[in-house]
Amino acid sequence: MPIIHNLTDSILDIEIRRPEKRNTLDGEMLESLAELFRSAQSDSTVRVVFLHAQPGIFSAGEDLAEEVGAAAGRMMAALSSCTKPVVACVQGPAVGLAVAMLYACDLVYASESSLFSLPYTALGLTPRFGLTLLAGQNAGYRKAAQKMLLSEPISANEAFAMNLVNGVFPDEKVLEQAAARATRLASLSPVAVQQTKTLLRGALYGALEAVQEAEEAACGKAAASAYAKEAKAAFLAGRKPDFSNIEE
Repeated sequence: MPIIHNLTDSILDIEIRRPEKRNTLDGEMLESLAELFRSAQSDSTVRVVFLHAQPGIFSAGEDLAEEVGAAAGRMMAALSSCTKPVVACVQGPAVGLAVAMLYACDLVYASESSLFSLPYTALGLTPRFGLTLLAGQNAGYRKAAQKMLLSEPISANEAFAMNLVNGVFPDEKVLEQAAARATRLASLSPVAVQQTKTLLRGALYGALEAVQEAEEAACGKAAASAYAKEAKAAFLAGRKPDFSNIEE
């Protein structure tokens, strides 16, 4: 099973496990994650969600061999609307959709070897799920523009400076440290924790819905372009894209 989950001591533990595909998220996995986030929201025995993956890689993002845009939207909606706190642990690379998931989490802890990437322009695409607002809001316009426009990788320390993660720990310690935060949250008043999360998100993300609508329109336009089609074909073929023969 590529999505493993269990409930222990009021913590819903979710592990992404698809190492043969670099933990890319296909349609089935996205639907499973959406259902788990919805279940966590409605299950009174769940106080905290703890999201992580096998050591070595968090997720290479959505599976580009499939059309998973709608499923990704349902998963992100379920994650974003969950009032239970979500703690994430990142070990290794997190790419594209995986980074969007991290922005939707409440606490994120990364290993020193973690690497983050928002390679939308490199794929002829544009960001979704509020990434343009969230990255700019947390990192500042200049840094967000550098990383998003150039599709530059983001080191663990840069991610900390950009407020993408709460803390960076040695590779062998990060899972323990992240799990300790989840355990701490589970020991607190669930009413106080959930209400505080709701207040924080309401104050910070009031403009998020409008930004997401604009992003969806931009993404649709970019995805329909010949540039995006060539970039995707090149990625799947393991070659560099060739835009030289594309006419505007």
